[in-house]
Amino acid sequence: MYASLVGNDSKEADVTSYRKMRGFTLFELMITLGVAGLILSLGVPNFIGMVQNNRAVSAANDLVTSLNLGRSEAIRRGSTISLCSSTDGATCSTSNDWSTGWIVRTSAGEVLRAWPQRSGGAGVLNGNVSQIQFQSRGSLTPGVPPQLQLRLPHCTGPQGRDVAVNSAGRISVNRVNCS
Repeated sequence: MYASLVGNDSKEADVTSYRKMRGFTLFELMITLGVAGLILSLGVPNFIGMVQNNRAVSAANDLVTSLNLGRSEAIRRGSTISLCSSTDGATCSTSNDWSTGWIVRTSAGEVLRAWPQRSGGAGVLNGNVSQIQFQSRGSLTPGVPPQLQLRLPHCTGPQGRDVAVNSAGRISVNRVNCS
């Protein structure tokens, strides 16, 4: 084919451009795949850790939001507001397992807002109490100070969260190692 194309100038240019378009060698492809594999092996674990951390932050923020709502509504209404674990989003359960969801309600039983069970394997949220009550001035009803522990599945390192409320009604979130 080359011998028949040599005499024609336009076809000779086609052969020259054909020789320039060779593609990758097997060695170049193996090096490229090796570098890509190295980058992925370093990046994927960090990405998974970031996703886990974001899930923990999101779950803790939902809990803090509900606690702030309860406290502010108690002050605004001048009456007691309760947060409690709930399995149906309408009534309080007596369980200390807050993973099934929780509600904010008035002393008359009106549900102000419900937080359902988190989807996607959101983990375990346990507390030392089944109910948290804010008084009309925003402080807690006397008793055991509530502490809630959030632990996600496959939790590693400092991805756990502990949410506590002191007697004055102040909310704190602490990052803790999973256990």
